[in-house]
Amino acid sequence: MKIQVNGYSGSGKSTFAKRLSEYYRIPLLHMDTAHFKENWEENDKEIFLNKVLDVFNQDSWVIDGNYSKIVPQRYDECDMLFFFNFNRFKALYGALKRYFKYRNQERESMAKGCKEKFDWDFFKWIMWEGRNKKHKNFYKMILNKCPNHIIFRNRRQVNKYLLTLGIKAK
Repeated sequence: MKIQVNGYSGSGKSTFAKRLSEYYRIPLLHMDTAHFKENWEENDKEIFLNKVLDVFNQDSWVIDGNYSKIVPQRYDECDMLFFFNFNRFKALYGALKRYFKYRNQERESMAKGCKEKFDWDFFKWIMWEGRNKKHKNFYKMILNKCPNHIIFRNRRQVNKYLLTLGIKAK
């Protein structure tokens, strides 16, 4: 099984992806762990691409993250696409909740040496920049490419789906 998890920052994509990976017992890649190295520095594009391909070339996977230009064929090959389409205020709430939970700590879904932070740039990303016309068009394109997709608009829908798999909400 090949599963792609996309959507807006702060909506819970990484947690959901981890739970699916554990449930199906298949490899998981959080794209942020491949994109960044210590202290939020970006990896070279070739290193980033190779880390993604290491997982993508396996028979089964869960890939969590957007990064539209990196291995776009994952949208052609995925068996299921989950899209987290939370409104900006729910996403902001999720990002702030995560920040206070992990403040100055490393999260499993981030590269080593990248401590949880919340700054003005991330606020702008959640509220406006990550929702611009270019990003919205990308999301429409991948949803059209993947006929097997589920769109979540809130946490209740996510938890209801997980319950269908026998996974209790946390």
